Amino acid sequence: MTNVAFVTNVVPIYRYPIFEQLCRAGEFCLRILVTVPLKVSCPEAVARLPIKYSTSLNLLRTTRHASSGATQREPFAVPLALVKDLIRCRPDVIVAGDLGLRSLVCWCVARLLRARFVISSEEIRSSAMGRARLQHWLRRFLLRRADAFLAWGVPAKLYLTSMSVGQGRIFTCAQAIDNEFWFRQARALDARSEKLALGLSGTVFLLVGRALPRKGFHNFLTAWGRLPPDLHPRISAVLVGDGHYLPHLKQYAERHALRNVHFAGARSGAELARFYAAADIFVFPSLEDVWGLVVNEAMCFGLPILASRYAGASQSLLADSRVGRIFDPADIDEFAARLCSWALAPPARAPDTCREVLKDVTFMASSAAIRRMVARVTGEALDDAEP
Repeated sequence: MTNVAFVTNVVPIYRYPIFEQLCRAGEFCLRILVTVPLKVSCPEAVARLPIKYSTSLNLLRTTRHASSGATQREPFAVPLALVKDLIRCRPDVIVAGDLGLRSLVCWCVARLLRARFVISSEEIRSSAMGRARLQHWLRRFLLRRADAFLAWGVPAKLYLTSMSVGQGRIFTCAQAIDNEFWFRQARALDARSEKLALGLSGTVFLLVGRALPRKGFHNFLTAWGRLPPDLHPRISAVLVGDGHYLPHLKQYAERHALRNVHFAGARSGAELARFYAAADIFVFPSLEDVWGLVVNEAMCFGLPILASRYAGASQSLLADSRVGRIFDPADIDEFAARLCSWALAPPARAPDTCREVLKDVTFMASSAAIRRMVARVTGEALDDAEP
């Protein structure tokens, strides 16, 4: 049986179902090596998947994204034990989950073991613009040497093709959530009842995510403060999430006496679903995001979405504007104008349209793409390339 080693930083809850499906299918033997301690991966993955922590030195680096001006602190793993752990796995295929040092190590081991080398990438063109010259050089080096690619979402695929990767070597995975869970929540909850129960009134603008500078919540509050005073009694805003930037956001709202702005803290699952049900408009103001799964969640409730141009979800799911509008959250004047327009004339929910957009954005689509990729690079299905 083919041995496949998947090397990544962590296994989050939204990747676990994909790996679980691959293990259950049994078409190849999967081993997962993570370079961040297991406690950061989701508990289900640690308990049920063939996963191992490969000892690494985990540092933080700062990336400034040229397009939006956002600054991002992100992990940088120095894989101390990865060579040894990969050799023990004796893989026929090594899938490296980044475009940096970890992938360079994987490529070296693949050469040593005569294994196939595959790059798994979420990077999109707007997020790649902030990378340093050395990072760009390393990416070009690795892209020329990979046997195949897993692109997480259409924008990630477009980035790879912009780097001269042939489409025949790219297998597109879906940036997915558990759609059926959120659809069930949407059917079970009454919007009017939830709005009353949560103490909200008027047209409700909802934002969900970690309170980090690059998520654009500060830009939202600045734009909110520019709305005409006569609008405020008819609208309200709810920010759901926590993070180190949350105290700053609260202080800003108090200092500028922003009206009808509520901070709900961290919520998840059925508790978070109540806020989606109560909302009238979902706002996604991220200044940098390779995707943004909260957009998928909001779409399960049929919410109209005002979404940042700097995110993969916006570029993919809202590309034809059937379920929302794409804007530049770094332009506060445009942001305020968009909020004002939708406050005066809120778009209607469109659950059927949203469901249609999401019908192929599933865990199953991703596991199928990975299975096609493995079959292709091992010579078992040479004519099964993705169009």
